[in-house]
Amino acid sequence: MEISEMLRQFNEKNKYAKIFINTEQEDLWVIQIEGELDLQSSADAQVILDMIMNEMPSRSRLIFNLQKLSYVSSTGVGLFANVVVAGNKRGIQVILRDLQPKVEQVFSLLGILSFFSIEYGP
Repeated sequence: MEISEMLRQFNEKNKYAKIFINTEQEDLWVIQIEGELDLQSSADAQVILDMIMNEMPSRSRLIFNLQKLSYVSSTGVGLFANVVVAGNKRGIQVILRDLQPKVEQVFSLLGILSFFSIEYGP
């Protein structure tokens, strides 16, 4: 199944979480996650992100735009940790961009905020 079809199914199934992807540049992929990453939506998203990581060329950058992510569970944080580990193995730089204060607090409370590359701004 193609990534676009998996995204469509994810966005239909998950009422409170949406994922969008921009791959205009071969070596820079931007994934926007909106809403809430809870236990179920994180599990569904993991399948999609695994597929994306397998399709991305080595030495590229993956940016998660989290400006519209209002909630993340510890499972959701684990999802991002898995992507960073997979990225490190393939030379893919993973960046979290524009975390909301509540979301950033969850990463901080779990003691792994420093594990991630985080950017704020345009």
